[in-house]
Amino acid sequence: MATLEPDQFQSTLQLNVSFLRPGRLVGKGRVVHRDGDLVFLEASLLDTGTVVVATATATARVIPLSQAPAAA
Repeated sequence: MATLEPDQFQSTLQLNVSFLRPGRLVGKGRVVHRDGDLVFLEASLLDTGTVVVATATATARVIPLSQAPAAA
C-alpha cells in the first residue's frame, strides 16, 4: 500500500503463508514486481535474530479507491 497513489486501493487476489516455527517476530515485506494493475508481493517474519519463522507471497490488483468494497 505504500506504493499506491492516494486515490488507489489494493485488492488481494491470492495469499499464501507458511508458518515455519514460533518466535518473537520482526516483519519485512517488499514489492517483487508491478505490471500495470497487478502487483506481486513477498514477506517474511524473522525472530529477533535472523531465523525465518514464516514466509508469505501474494498477488494483488490495484484498483481506483472509488471501486474499493465498502467497509463492513
